[in-house]
Amino acid sequence: MRRFSVAFLTAASILLSAHARASGLVERRVVVFYTAEAHGKLEPCGCTSDPLGDFARVTALVRKAAGRTKSAILVDAGNLVYAEAESAPKMLPVAELRSRFIADEITKLPFGGSALGDTDCLHGKDGVMPKRLAVNIPPSAFTEPSRLVDVGGVRMGVLGIADPAAAAKLGLTANDPSESSKREVARLRAAGAEIVILLAPVERAMARNLARTSGADFVVVGKNVGQGMAAAEAAGSGTIVSPADEMQRVGRLEIVLRGGRKAPMPEPLLDGGSAEWQKLQLDDLDRRLRRLDADLARWRAEAASDSGFVAGKERERENLAAERARLMASPWQAPTSGSYFTNSLIPIRRSLPRDPALAASMHKLDRAIGAANLRMAEPPPPAEPGRAFYVGQEKCVSCHKPAARQWKNTIHAQAWKTLVDVGKEAHEDCVSCHVAGYGEVGGSSLGYTRGLQDVQCETCHGPGSIHVEKRGKETPLAIITKTPESVCVRCHNEKHSDTFEYKAYLRDVLGPGHGELARDDLGDGPTGHSLRHTAQVKARRESAQRRR
Repeated sequence: MRRFSVAFLTAASILLSAHARASGLVERRVVVFYTAEAHGKLEPCGCTSDPLGDFARVTALVRKAAGRTKSAILVDAGNLVYAEAESAPKMLPVAELRSRFIADEITKLPFGGSALGDTDCLHGKDGVMPKRLAVNIPPSAFTEPSRLVDVGGVRMGVLGIADPAAAAKLGLTANDPSESSKREVARLRAAGAEIVILLAPVERAMARNLARTSGADFVVVGKNVGQGMAAAEAAGSGTIVSPADEMQRVGRLEIVLRGGRKAPMPEPLLDGGSAEWQKLQLDDLDRRLRRLDADLARWRAEAASDSGFVAGKERERENLAAERARLMASPWQAPTSGSYFTNSLIPIRRSLPRDPALAASMHKLDRAIGAANLRMAEPPPPAEPGRAFYVGQEKCVSCHKPAARQWKNTIHAQAWKTLVDVGKEAHEDCVSCHVAGYGEVGGSSLGYTRGLQDVQCETCHGPGSIHVEKRGKETPLAIITKTPESVCVRCHNEKHSDTFEYKAYLRDVLGPGHGELARDDLGDGPTGHSLRHTAQVKARRESAQRRR
């Protein structure tokens, strides 16, 4: 049915364009991509089944949309180049490498500017890059109030505000954002801006107020954005939108102006919805229906269930099914009159192409960051008398050869290689989950991983020096024999291992010579490998459906 919907949308678009040509109606289309709170994250951890984010994919997306007509632009609502964790002085060399790279590369795109967020000021005025839009603080070497740019034949004004907390970090006092924005929007309109976008690295409540008072057409939220706003929100004559953080979901506004050139816009743009938003509604209805069907099946089977409650839930299901049928029967169509916009969040998934030149540059940057990290590397806390420390896999193998053979068949035995293959074996946020004893007394640290590379025995069973010294005869045992889930989730969490289920993953690591009886007790069922494979197949299938 969704294939039919996409085909219907294509046909509807062709018919609308034909109608516009036949009636002499002039249409100008521009696309505005928007980001916020990238926090210097160039690409995601690649350990999840369908990782989100990647500057190289965003670059390819923007350049393709801009095309020869230069009808697309990228804007950013602040907190672009630094993460909170990079505030420590020892992090400055790496932070500078990454921030300069982003500043250089993003300004090579059709780039409308970035606002000044709180984390953008972690390293003072000299660390602010690229030049920011901040109408509520005095212009300086690193700020300007706004820009007026031509995007595909549409005059577009872009202004930004500085987060008051950001201004304070720089020793500056920020003026009232509402009044400053209102004056600058009026100036941009007088200078010919047909569309005005305000970049606001503030909470959504303040952004909502700015949309009501500033006169801007769109306000992009840039603080605490989380997973973003799936739908645009009207506020007075303006509209607020928000992307997801770390470039996981990039916002896309398509603005369609009908009629002749008019500045300022005589009336607000219509929110035309979008096919993407309708699909999100359908996906949400499908999830709710599946959950309700499972609950109803359980309640009907339970003798103690309240019949009136169950009947009410059955009516709720009927209403949800009717809403789903209505949406399926009415595919999205563009408004037949008036200027309008559509808004959507684009998941930046592996199915999207990467800009090859930028991807190559990012790989070189990874090497440079690794080298900088190693120059600052410090050894782990030294072993202490009477306290167990990490001895490495080879010490374990001498007594546990069958267990070692079982381990070599697991993905844990390839953990270090996966980092080497992508040039991240000296990256702080990667190494900790690919070695044993990271940051522990007598363990490993960045640059000090020799003998402890890969997810080894001691990762799960704890430091083994006492156990090795006593040849396993210590009382009580100095190692963990049954690894609890709390140890696994240090790395197998939502951020790095989205398919993790404790028992399923145990089925992968237990076997002959290594917990064989415990493996038998687990019985048949899904394994970590099967859960991950299923998730990856699903991600590829959904990506293919989105491309149709």
